[in-house]
Amino acid sequence: MIKSIQIKNFKSVVDLSLDLGVFNVLIGENGCGKSNVLEAIAFGAAASNDKLDYEYFGNRGIRATNPEFMYSAFTNGKKKKSIEVNITTDERQYPYNLEHEQNNTKRWVNKNKEVALKEIEKIFKTLYLENDEEKRAKVLAEISEGKDEILLISELLKPYRSENDLKEFFGKLYPTLLEKAFSNNEISEYMIYSPEQSHLRKTDETTPIYPLGNKGEGLFQFIKELAYDKKNKITLSNIKNNLNLLDWYEDFDLPENLMTNEFSLKIKDKYLYENLKYFDQRSTNEGFLFLLFYSTLFISKITPSFFAIDNIDASFNPKLCMQLTMNLATLAKKHKKQVIVTTQNPAILDGLNLKDDNQRLFVISRNSDGHTRAERINYNEKRTMRLSEVWTKGFIGGLPENF
Repeated sequence: MIKSIQIKNFKSVVDLSLDLGVFNVLIGENGCGKSNVLEAIAFGAAASNDKLDYEYFGNRGIRATNPEFMYSAFTNGKKKKSIEVNITTDERQYPYNLEHEQNNTKRWVNKNKEVALKEIEKIFKTLYLENDEEKRAKVLAEISEGKDEILLISELLKPYRSENDLKEFFGKLYPTLLEKAFSNNEISEYMIYSPEQSHLRKTDETTPIYPLGNKGEGLFQFIKELAYDKKNKITLSNIKNNLNLLDWYEDFDLPENLMTNEFSLKIKDKYLYENLKYFDQRSTNEGFLFLLFYSTLFISKITPSFFAIDNIDASFNPKLCMQLTMNLATLAKKHKKQVIVTTQNPAILDGLNLKDDNQRLFVISRNSDGHTRAERINYNEKRTMRLSEVWTKGFIGGLPENF
């Protein structure tokens, strides 16, 4: 699980930290930096995946632009040319210090990884190529962590102390060591979902990211895959049950005799006449499509375990928003998903239970210098108003102040 995130020098964020729960909600006025926080995390995820190029950014939900607009611009023209994203898990911290390549503005590098590579190479060259025992002992004395283990390995590999052996053996060892130091599967899978109705309705649209694209691509292909695999019977049943949030919904199924490249649903409305009870995804309302997407995302075992959803309230009635929050927070905990969502709809907050430390609310705002900041709103037993009222009445901030 991701415990905390620190972001420095990314767009409107100069220095910001978040201590995360399982289900995290970000609120704030337009332009305060909520999406920038999500994108900075995605930037760190790209570094963890060692894919710091613009093609990858777009698929993960990062609004990539020229490097000068990716760095913060709050230093009177003396812009710091690196972005820091430090992600701490239950086990350890993963530090990413990101700079764009001088000869290729569409690609970035993790400077921490480059420095680590040089240090590892320096140590290995001294230990395995240096015949002067005093110099080797001096290098070992400078190493604190793992000194005994390195010394043991050094003695075992004495017979192979040559330039060719170093290139052959340690050339393969470097990437493995660095991968463990800077890569984490949970971080690498992170992406920002911003589903759009136009993409959700397209049954023929594929996605480069399996199983679901960040705009909703691939949804019906994945539903078909779940339906045709008996191992996923419980998963599909849970997805269907979560759709009962919609009063009119009764069930959905796949049409019979679908060809391999055909993707469609038969959706059952309990209020329709018997002979008109089914319709397909082209005729259904957008709320069904969004809810189907979120249900699939939260319940499936192969969707990311850590992800974000930008503007989760799109297309939902306020009362449904409240229940949606409650359901998704429960699903996140049950299916071991860790989620960050943004919203502009106060009703989303009424589904939060701040007594549960797994559910957290953050107000994102900008200080007098324009820097994005985050403040956690804790449970207050004396609070009698609904959270939606607390927000809209201005008691916790996150509202425009210029009118």
